[in-house]
Amino acid sequence: MAQTVNNENCTLCSVCQSVCPEGAIKTQADGDGFWVDPTLCNDCVNEPMPLCAEFCQVNAVAKLQPKKGRCKSTLLPPAIPEIFLNGKTNPFASSIVIWESCNILAQRSAVAWQPDDEGAWCYQRSVNRGRGNLKFRLAADPTDADLVPLTASTTQSEDIFADFDIRAACVHLILAAQITTLNQPWQETLVINDQHFEQYLGLDKRRDLTKLERLTLIKSLVYQCCRLFVTVDWPRQGKVPAFLLTEHPVWQLIDTHYYWEEDAEGHNHLIGLSFTIKAGVWAKHFLNKQDYRRHRAFYQYGALPQSLLAEVMSNWQQHEGAVRLLLWLLFKLRLGDQHRMTVRTLLKIAYGADRLTEATTVRGAHKRLLKTFEGDLEAVYHYGLTPIFDAETYPPDIQPMWMRVNQIPDSADEALAFWTEDANHHLSLTDAAPRDKWQRLLNARLCGFELSDEWQQTIKKKSVTRRQTAKPTPAKMTDVIPSDVIKSARQEQQLSQRALAERLGKSQSWVRDVESGRFGINVQDQLLLRTILNLVPDEPATQQDER
Repeated sequence: MAQTVNNENCTLCSVCQSVCPEGAIKTQADGDGFWVDPTLCNDCVNEPMPLCAEFCQVNAVAKLQPKKGRCKSTLLPPAIPEIFLNGKTNPFASSIVIWESCNILAQRSAVAWQPDDEGAWCYQRSVNRGRGNLKFRLAADPTDADLVPLTASTTQSEDIFADFDIRAACVHLILAAQITTLNQPWQETLVINDQHFEQYLGLDKRRDLTKLERLTLIKSLVYQCCRLFVTVDWPRQGKVPAFLLTEHPVWQLIDTHYYWEEDAEGHNHLIGLSFTIKAGVWAKHFLNKQDYRRHRAFYQYGALPQSLLAEVMSNWQQHEGAVRLLLWLLFKLRLGDQHRMTVRTLLKIAYGADRLTEATTVRGAHKRLLKTFEGDLEAVYHYGLTPIFDAETYPPDIQPMWMRVNQIPDSADEALAFWTEDANHHLSLTDAAPRDKWQRLLNARLCGFELSDEWQQTIKKKSVTRRQTAKPTPAKMTDVIPSDVIKSARQEQQLSQRALAERLGKSQSWVRDVESGRFGINVQDQLLLRTILNLVPDEPATQQDER
């Protein structure tokens, strides 16, 4: 419970302010008294009693009694949501600055931080094959108007993110989605309050947290996002000229407004927060509609699924590696699901280069990392992204057990046929993994991920409708193969779902979902199915010429 200052008894000696280890005691705007920030005050948990109360000679500092009743008041501003209006997705800024900032907030100390020439911790990322560069540094205090970076002399590399939370990446993405509603985000400010964050992050449904605990968490996450500073050295790309942006905040915290409500005893209770934030100068070059049309800037955006925020908020403790992968894949897969990636890269994203090095050098460490990775990959699968294993480098004998178990059909007859075929197969489902699985896994690749509907949704650009001449569409492109026809044709050729999936280069779950009508089939897969199953498209009806 936080402390409070009774300014009627206070002598303005400022002793309490000087001894507070958290800096929670602030001077009032008029200078006539003090107030305690309850989001910073921790009651000096490591001391026998709060230091402010111990050193106050006039007993003006006392424990703030909890507020009775709900924290709903007319003093709070209305919380009208501006994003996720369809309840599923919303556009968000997806430039390289936002991507790398998200990686920093998600991976934290796993990022390669190094001291720069000024003795401050920095992280650098080359772009466009080394022709450009991004440099990130951390601010010691996001409320400080001066750019004061966190120096390497005062902190160790492993202590940089001691107070950081992976959930700050969700706040970062919310801000990236919020600025897409602005016309010129590098000039306009956005005001977002705690009620918005509670709705977007699902904190309004957390009954185990008090109002003050939710406010403290939201303020901490917002401040973590505002501690990132970036320097951009971008080369010429196409018609867009090169540009150099000096160090500036990714998100500039302009003001934090506190909403108070006085109880019957005259004590003020914090009931709300609002933050005034402005995007950095990077938005003028990467989220500029006007100059994008003139080929002088970029306008890079993607679709942010609201379900991703819910997944991060619910699984950030149990499956931190899976959360890191999802946040990274949000940007990696925004142009499509067919992106080849190595397992070694995924391991570095999920657990950091140091842990991967430990697994390859310390005896027995690879077993723990392998088990964790397959569990996190399963969490990604249950979220809705199905990994596509490369048939050559990631064969079924080294694939996770859960992936092979998911291939068991739900139907009793098909399950019986599955186990009968599995018993005669050279690789049985119950066989133990090969001894060289870890070495082979480091060289394995994924061909991509099968995306869910929300991840497949893209925001189409508005364009002027032009009259075009209709082109005849071939019969193969228009005739969609019914699911029952696919199933009957497969059974006629005495092919199991697994055998058909191997010929198609798909998973058995994909074949099962297609036959049940859950998934649609694109044109390339239709042509491949017709070739393998010997399906002839129906000839279009033509009228005979009358003679």
